[in-house]
Amino acid sequence: MAEYFTARGLPVPPELTRSPLYDWRRNVTIVLTVAVLLVGFKIVDIDLSRANPGYMGQVLLQLVQFDWSVMTPQNEFETFWDTAGGLMIVTIFLGIMGTAFAVVFAIPLSFLGARNIMSGSRLAQSIYVVVRLILTVIRSIDVLIVVLIALPLFGLGNGTGVFAIAFHNIGVMGKLYSEAIEGIDAGPAEAMTATGANRVQVIWAAILPQLVNPFISFTIYRLDTNVRLANVIGLVGGGGIGVALFQNIQLLRYHTAGTFILLIVITVATMDFISAQIRRRLV
Repeated sequence: MAEYFTARGLPVPPELTRSPLYDWRRNVTIVLTVAVLLVGFKIVDIDLSRANPGYMGQVLLQLVQFDWSVMTPQNEFETFWDTAGGLMIVTIFLGIMGTAFAVVFAIPLSFLGARNIMSGSRLAQSIYVVVRLILTVIRSIDVLIVVLIALPLFGLGNGTGVFAIAFHNIGVMGKLYSEAIEGIDAGPAEAMTATGANRVQVIWAAILPQLVNPFISFTIYRLDTNVRLANVIGLVGGGGIGVALFQNIQLLRYHTAGTFILLIVITVATMDFISAQIRRRLV
């Protein structure tokens, strides 16, 4: 490749000496991107003729006029767990329990879905392909769809929420864990294999020590995400504070709904900060 120099003998930056072919490809990419966006606007067909900014402004104003009475029981039949604080705690534990159940199934599947572990025989490779396919299928089913499917089995409430979060996260966490396994240093495992160690001994002594921090980091990340999901699944009957939020929005009780939203924002922000601090210390 020819090198270009300035009048002072300094090399010209590569981006200034790129061939017209590169510029042609870049321009085509820009044109295609713009074309896709224009086609997207046409297909989506966003209709703003019925928009009502004035009413939306009134709703937003009511949302920030919080109704703090929901933080205490409203009558003698309600308990702490019927208040906004109690429902928020339930929602947090929906995320925790869903994550815990997912971990139990995701860890074994992740080893079966790791290419470097499941190699050496056709049977192992077949298991790898099947497990990867299963994880992909599970991961592709959105948690809200899982809630709707599980409602006939568990009914409305927390059981459906926990099942939906756990099921969806088996696919997500299984993929994250398996990719962490595939990214480990193969040196220690090869050294142990050369000394005559079997596959279980290699996994226990050479692979697991490298996976502790990544597994903990991924689990904390998913826990943080699942607590946010737990707020949403209540909208379709998954239990937690989302049920009360959806009911109040349907009844146009925006003062009360705003209080629930504020509590959700505070909780999610707090958990996000805590999880970020923990994951930073694991790096």
